[in-house]
Amino acid sequence: EKEIGYSDIIALRAAPRGWASYPCARAEWGQRPLLAFTAPTTSTTGRSLLIALYSFAAGKPPERLTLEDVNDPSVVAYVKDFQKLIDHYLIGTTVLNTKIYQGPRYGHFFIMPEDNLIHLYEGTEQAFINGKRVIAPPISQRMVMIYPKEGSMPRSNCACIVQADWVTAEQVEAAQKWINFILEDERQRSFMAAGFRPGTDIPLTDPASKISGKYGLDPSTPKVVLNPSLIDPAVAVAIDQSWQDVKKPGIVTFVVDISSSMKGAKLQQAEDGLIRALDSMARNNQVGLVTFNDTINTRIPVAPLAENRLKVADAVHGARAQGEGALYEAIQAGAEMTDAVAGEEDAIRAVVVLTDGQANRCQTELDDLIQMMSRDEVAIAQFNGCQGSPLAVDKNGRGVEKKDLIGTGLAMKTRYPIQIFFIGIGEDVDIEVGRMLAEATGAEFQGTTEEDLANVLEEFSKYF
Repeated sequence: EKEIGYSDIIALRAAPRGWASYPCARAEWGQRPLLAFTAPTTSTTGRSLLIALYSFAAGKPPERLTLEDVNDPSVVAYVKDFQKLIDHYLIGTTVLNTKIYQGPRYGHFFIMPEDNLIHLYEGTEQAFINGKRVIAPPISQRMVMIYPKEGSMPRSNCACIVQADWVTAEQVEAAQKWINFILEDERQRSFMAAGFRPGTDIPLTDPASKISGKYGLDPSTPKVVLNPSLIDPAVAVAIDQSWQDVKKPGIVTFVVDISSSMKGAKLQQAEDGLIRALDSMARNNQVGLVTFNDTINTRIPVAPLAENRLKVADAVHGARAQGEGALYEAIQAGAEMTDAVAGEEDAIRAVVVLTDGQANRCQTELDDLIQMMSRDEVAIAQFNGCQGSPLAVDKNGRGVEKKDLIGTGLAMKTRYPIQIFFIGIGEDVDIEVGRMLAEATGAEFQGTTEEDLANVLEEFSKYF
């Protein structure tokens, strides 16, 4: 019964007790508030929010922002401070939706447009379910749109006539006829039925409108509107270029499988994808590398991206696929390397695992890495996770199948939170293990084909 804004979410995240300060909070949420934010380099929604953050900090609407505002230390400090809300960046709508389908343990606040929430209710959005991209079913939990008191950003779709010397009078006339056509009530109601607000004065009480409480939306809002499309182009370019300096830095170790099953095209795709990832990562990141087969094969300690980019690329280029897979030992080594390196206290610290198989050399076991529980919330006492291993055993002595296990946290002792991202290649990979590793650490996991591996690996680099 009060207006809520980004400042309230920042204060909630900073509060030592987090959600515990609210009697209505549920145990399934966890204590720490989580905000999911798509990166402005890959998402128009994320880019609009980045512009809005500069607007909030400067106390001006986007159209009045100047280059001096973008470089103002107090404005930059506000934008940087907002990044403390982020556990890792998301690359687009599909991954954002995935967080929602995973439930309240994985996210509480999601930056999205109204039509996306409507489509989630209707079951027409894509998400990764069990590591695969699918049209997901309607969401089961209740969600509502918060229209931030600082201001909401319309994502306008402009029907505009280009003014240039190569545009003919006939083209202008045709364009105007098309604009008049889409502004007719019948077309506008089609847009409204797809989840959009009208571009004319048709009221939101019209039967075609979906901007209603049924979909968690409020037609009487927003009260404050900030329009990023009105920004001066030079200022927009400066804000775009500022991203690599204001974003949260990443400290990332890539853990790459070079066992015999990776021979040929898989290893080549891994090399191509890793090179593309290194070339597209933000310059304020640090990276390292672990390769593994029967044991750990190569270690390149984490160092600034500019210093390590070529070392990591050369190491993967020189790798030869042979032997079996000491998967858990390699993940443990990667986590220890990520944890040990110096860097900002709130940096995103992560391990990105790339494998096509299962752990079949298990000096380190899965329960050495993560804590687990059954789906009926009984803690798991023992599960080594090795290929062909027996069922997990819960603390009551009952056997639990792998599909009924949930990762709940790191079992390793680390100084900092470490997130374990997992890319599983092909049909033989143990995607359930990847799911649990990601679940336990608040990260992402995805299955992929050999042919699409390089693209997926490059996408995963955008999380940091």
